Amino acid sequence: MDLNRSELELESIVRRIVDGELDLQPDFQRGEIWDIRRQQRLIDTILRKWYVPAVHIVQSEDGIEIVLDGQQRLAAIRDFFIGKFRIDGFTQPATPEIEKLHGLNFSQLPEVNRRALNRFALPVVTLKNFSPQEPNELFFRLNQSYNLTPSEKRNALHGPARDQVKHLVATLEAEGLLRREVVGFSNGRLAFDDIIARTCLAIERGDLTQHINNNVVEAFYRGDKFSDQTVRGVEDSGRRLLGLIGASLDRIRFNKATLFTWLVFCYWRPRLGGQELPPELLASFEADRSALKRGVEGDFFDPRDPILGAVALYDDRASYRVTDVSSVLARDLVLQLYSEHRYGVQSICGSGMLLTTLQRGFRDDAQHLIFQHLDSSDWSLVLRRSKEAGAR
Repeated sequence: MDLNRSELELESIVRRIVDGELDLQPDFQRGEIWDIRRQQRLIDTILRKWYVPAVHIVQSEDGIEIVLDGQQRLAAIRDFFIGKFRIDGFTQPATPEIEKLHGLNFSQLPEVNRRALNRFALPVVTLKNFSPQEPNELFFRLNQSYNLTPSEKRNALHGPARDQVKHLVATLEAEGLLRREVVGFSNGRLAFDDIIARTCLAIERGDLTQHINNNVVEAFYRGDKFSDQTVRGVEDSGRRLLGLIGASLDRIRFNKATLFTWLVFCYWRPRLGGQELPPELLASFEADRSALKRGVEGDFFDPRDPILGAVALYDDRASYRVTDVSSVLARDLVLQLYSEHRYGVQSICGSGMLLTTLQRGFRDDAQHLIFQHLDSSDWSLVLRRSKEAGAR
């Protein structure tokens, strides 16, 4: 198989597609599946004169050409040239030059921009003189793509927030917290970076009621910086959690959601009232949680204890996505209620009255009462109050 490398201007490529000289949908392709956002990002990339990966074209002996790899890119370019979608001038990182083009389709662009798009050279690899199986084998190999997680994509966004998160992960890893044998999972696919980024954002905002989804984290990475207070707070929280883990005789296994919750709780709880967390808190909580799941009874475990309804709610919501606000708030409140019930930790935002109500009721009432409290109290302010207390 011969591979010839060249460059073709977009104007020429689009003409060949529209005229049927270049087939975008051979039988091994997957159809046109890019959404409008991905199409707009590609056009934005071209307007910036950045690099676009090469497309691969198969040319048969009779001169027929079909696209082997790059169908989605070529379909997006064609659709923009024929007016099917418009420019998003505010694609990040925004620039004044492209913002001026917001909402325009190809035919509405100023002449200088149309000319630049027409003349943009796209790398092309043309396959000739091949055996029947070679193009499809190459297509298979080119498309063994390794889909990036959101945190892996954010890792390419250079900026102070990304560097701060990476430094925090390295610090907490060196100190012994962020390790597979300690928390139960590794930093594969940058899982630790994702958790630390979300923890930093929650603390920076002082708010657990806002979704910290991938778009929110990405937007912060693009232009913002975490305060020194936030960075120090996350470091302290990590060290505090490591101390709780070390006090347990049994191995504690977290997932992303529960590790986030414990980091947040270890941040705000000691700051409100100046009371350190009981060293055995984590071990006791996880022992009760484990016994509850196994239905074990014993001298130190009464399955009728109403606080276990709160622990059951935590366990149920521990498998929910870390960005689910109701789950985040519920897990946070449950840790406060358990700490208060078992170790007399100071009540806050009406948690004492809620605990009394739970103790007077039945275990099955816990979920309803906890969510009712979250709706009617100012529990969402605990993180903000703790941040303000730390700043004084």
